[in-house]
Amino acid sequence: MDIRNPSFFEAPDFWKSTWDDVNAYIDTIKKGQVWEIGRSQGGHPLRAVAYGEKEPIDRKTTYSSAIASGHPEDFYDPEQRKKPTLVIFSAIHAAEIEGTVTCLNFAHLMETGTDLRGRRWDELRELAEQLRVVMVPLAQPDGRIRSGVHNLIGGSVDDLYYYGQGVFKNGEILRWPECKRLQPVPVDEMKYLGGYYNDAGVNIQHDDFFSPDMAPETRALIDLVRDETPDCFITLHSCGSGPFLIAPENLISQQCQFHQAQVGALIADRHRRDGLRPGGGTRTEPRGGFYFHTALYHTSGALPLIFEYPHGLDMKPFSFDEILDVGLGLFEEVIRYGVTCRYWPR
Repeated sequence: MDIRNPSFFEAPDFWKSTWDDVNAYIDTIKKGQVWEIGRSQGGHPLRAVAYGEKEPIDRKTTYSSAIASGHPEDFYDPEQRKKPTLVIFSAIHAAEIEGTVTCLNFAHLMETGTDLRGRRWDELRELAEQLRVVMVPLAQPDGRIRSGVHNLIGGSVDDLYYYGQGVFKNGEILRWPECKRLQPVPVDEMKYLGGYYNDAGVNIQHDDFFSPDMAPETRALIDLVRDETPDCFITLHSCGSGPFLIAPENLISQQCQFHQAQVGALIADRHRRDGLRPGGGTRTEPRGGFYFHTALYHTSGALPLIFEYPHGLDMKPFSFDEILDVGLGLFEEVIRYGVTCRYWPR
């Protein structure tokens, strides 16, 4: 791996995103519950952190069967749960680490009352105490270890593709969306395999979800959602033009599409009020395609959300502090929505 810019490997103390930093911080957690949910293709542990008591759901059938019967309560009975459950996944594409930073700052808030900068977010903490929040701060360890950048602030799109998608042996950078034409990416043809992929070259966002050869990371994350039966889950990504929530999605119910649009508008309004320059435009037509979060939805019936952070590239600059504020503001609005309407996805 070439070091295209030394500043990509530097960050403030509150910006914990590397494999070592994430695990070292998780090891200090006392109030939250920490457990291993599986192992990556490369044998690295996937760790979850939760705040709030787990309230199991006694299911009689699968989600699809319950919907077909007209009795969704046979899969999920809200009377069995006092608090909604939110599951958060970060760094599925492991050069997109802004969500990881937010997860650890949120954990520090729940542990101590402040984020890692020492700033209070009292309303966020009070809202979060009314939910069960489960986080996987680093959902794809192989790519995070391989793509060791701490940030991409001030970088170019080429820098993003280099560390995200990688470089062929002939020196050609693998770019987006061409990278999605290869699944898995041929590892033996790569000079440097970017953080998008696990050690077998699989992009979890587009795994073969019905195959016995599904990536172990994908299986572990789907199993977590099946076990938790959350009311909502969110997968955290990053790009050059964020922040924005991608919505709506056409392979989920119209009710969920409505909630996606509402949550997206609330998040954009929050970021606008905070001076954090929301991007992405306004989508009116549902987005097609079957993705990781689509598979999670059809496993659990939970409200699926997918959010794009800003990297802070030269095309749209953001500072370390602004990106963290984007993330904690996002968490506050998503959690507030769960407190006020329990997401009502089913």
